[in-house]
Amino acid sequence: MTIDTVIFDLDGTLVDSAADIAFAANAALAGEGLEPVTDEEAARLIGDGARKAVERAFALRGGPLDECALDRGERAFSQAYADPAQPVLGRLYPGVSETLARMAGVGIGFGVCTNKPQAAAVRTLSALGIADRFAVLVGGDRTPFRKPDPRHLLACLAPLGGRSEAAAMVGDSANDEEAARAAGTTFVGVSFGYGRPSGTACVVHRFHDIPQALGL
Repeated sequence: MTIDTVIFDLDGTLVDSAADIAFAANAALAGEGLEPVTDEEAARLIGDGARKAVERAFALRGGPLDECALDRGERAFSQAYADPAQPVLGRLYPGVSETLARMAGVGIGFGVCTNKPQAAAVRTLSALGIADRFAVLVGGDRTPFRKPDPRHLLACLAPLGGRSEAAAMVGDSANDEEAARAAGTTFVGVSFGYGRPSGTACVVHRFHDIPQALGL
């Protein structure tokens, strides 16, 4: 079956966003009087949404893990991440713009399925100049479900009119892979992100190689 729709993860797939995650996590940590994390440490916080990032940051710095503290931290994280006064620090991975243009040229439709909050995801893609490439973006706060639940991915695919069997998910993590498998879509993993697809996944080492992996 020819692929006509490709859904991308955001952090660790399209964007190296560790610096932005560090900034937001440090806002949450500061609220509890805790030391900040480095960009390298922030890369280990990514993958399961804002609350999980805060929980991991608090665990790294010996902070409180009760629900009230996590509520405060999540609010601080989300506010910092979506703050229009704070410049986006992340960068597109090499080859993203050129490869998206190439794939669009052969009629591929694009979406983004991310556990990142919607406002932060839109702000990131807009600042990096590729928001217009994606007809649909479904953040982690736009549905009751988040990856690895396949319903998150299907909520992104539905407005595109795509069929699961003719769609692909591209991501860097086991969450992305699990969602894709359960939704009945092809999965392509990338090795340059923050997660680790399973050993059974098709994995590419450069963004440029995604079209070939998808047979485009």
